[in-house]
Amino acid sequence: MGAGLSFLQRINPAWFLAGAAFFLPIKPAPVNLLLVLTLVFVLINPQTRNRLAGLFKHPITVAAYALVAWLVFTLSFDTSNFDSASDYLSKYLRLLLLPILAAVFLTKQDGTTVFDAFCVGVFVSVLGSYAVALGFFPWPEGSESPLLFKLHITHNFFIALATGYVAYRLQSVWSQTHLAIKALVLLALGLALYNFFFMVEGRSGWVAMAVLPVVIAYQRIGLKGSIIAAFAVLLILLAMYFGSEFFNTRVNAVFTEVQQWIDGQAIAQETSNGRRLSFWLHSIEAFVQAPWFGYGMGGFEAAVTPHAQASGFTFAFNNPHNQYLLFAVQGGVVALALYMVFIAMVLLRNNSQHLLLLHGFVLAYVLLNLLNSFHYDFAEGVFFVLGLAALAYRTEES
Repeated sequence: MGAGLSFLQRINPAWFLAGAAFFLPIKPAPVNLLLVLTLVFVLINPQTRNRLAGLFKHPITVAAYALVAWLVFTLSFDTSNFDSASDYLSKYLRLLLLPILAAVFLTKQDGTTVFDAFCVGVFVSVLGSYAVALGFFPWPEGSESPLLFKLHITHNFFIALATGYVAYRLQSVWSQTHLAIKALVLLALGLALYNFFFMVEGRSGWVAMAVLPVVIAYQRIGLKGSIIAAFAVLLILLAMYFGSEFFNTRVNAVFTEVQQWIDGQAIAQETSNGRRLSFWLHSIEAFVQAPWFGYGMGGFEAAVTPHAQASGFTFAFNNPHNQYLLFAVQGGVVALALYMVFIAMVLLRNNSQHLLLLHGFVLAYVLLNLLNSFHYDFAEGVFFVLGLAALAYRTEES
């Protein structure tokens, strides 16, 4: 990294960030430690420190900081409780790390190292799932899926993202890759995809996996390519629906639980999709009563509780499993608009070094945030910041 530097100044912060990426699909504790070390060595290393100053003025940084500033400002609302807000605050402040983590990626190899480490971590989580299924570890209590580390939503979502990245990497280095390496990667992909579709019930991940090929085809071929890809994905899903009892049962459960909720059956309160629909309904009811500015970051639970109680919904919640509704209730239309501007700034980065990866990555989050609150969830929220830092700020020149 340059002559005349001390040992500490020569340490590449990307190594620590790669460690954090590896542990994201596994355990949170090492992630926090490695992120702190990343921040420390970004400041110690003169190259990353010099790059950092310009990144604070980047349009994506400005948009992210504007969103965070508004959400923090809502803490002053009378309807916002700081004790309730503290949990959300720690999650939303992660967006402030964007320029700092972006400074890490000085070379193409830095990005490759971090994403490769993430994929290895995902594969470790897949092997852990097989180990549970084979009886080496106890089956998680209350779960229908053999999971060792993360919940099914995170597990399958990360497999979808890792699969997209590996496919992207393979098409660019396939001809230069040794046959044995190709075989090992394809074996790992096969094990991961079997686990993804036939062992773990993460339907959010299935949605992401279905959308990514369409995005890739659109980027590569255009509208015609995306239509062909969508048709191919539909045929594959139909084949799986009629050919796999595991897949069929879990897809049918969605329709059954939605119908139970529509019919007002009491059992809907005990089902995953029934609860999610109630979360959405009561969040919308709260939002329409304070649409412009919301109830404040700490006002979500107090805002939705009266509506839930009025309908007889007894399940207390502080997360509607929809990031847009969470922002809407907390910060109103203003928060939603600022978030949309932030996403637009990212998608309009046409000089990104990896535009295909960037668009697929961001659209996966945009879509799945309709079904989850990924900026509230730890692993998904951290990886969003890490992924944007790696992809959205990098240009051909960097």
